[in-house]
Amino acid sequence: MSSRQIQVTNSELEVLKFIWKSEPVPSGSITHEMKLCNNWHPSTSKTLIKRLLDKQTICYSTVNRQRYYSAIISEQEFLLFEIQRIMSGMNSECIAEISSYLAELDNSNKMEVIHDNKT
Repeated sequence: MSSRQIQVTNSELEVLKFIWKSEPVPSGSITHEMKLCNNWHPSTSKTLIKRLLDKQTICYSTVNRQRYYSAIISEQEFLLFEIQRIMSGMNSECIAEISSYLAELDNSNKMEVIHDNKT
């Protein structure tokens, strides 16, 4: 994983999620999707794209004068960084509670799968 810190706002994350899902994606598709999903003006989306470029989180290639955006960081890499960032502010007792909770979730999901397979 990258050693650099990656911090994006919730709005930037909306754009990044769309890019992960559709990459490489033309700028027009990003602005259109953000208008549909969030009712954002195209200039808002373009500003967020510029911020993500400045943060070296996305990049672009140009084909026939059209920019196609791709993520530099994978969704998994981003999620791992976020988990580390959140957990760095917790003490060991809190981390143990979260681990226990996640183990319970995992076990209950396994039980649901077993139950679903029996029906």
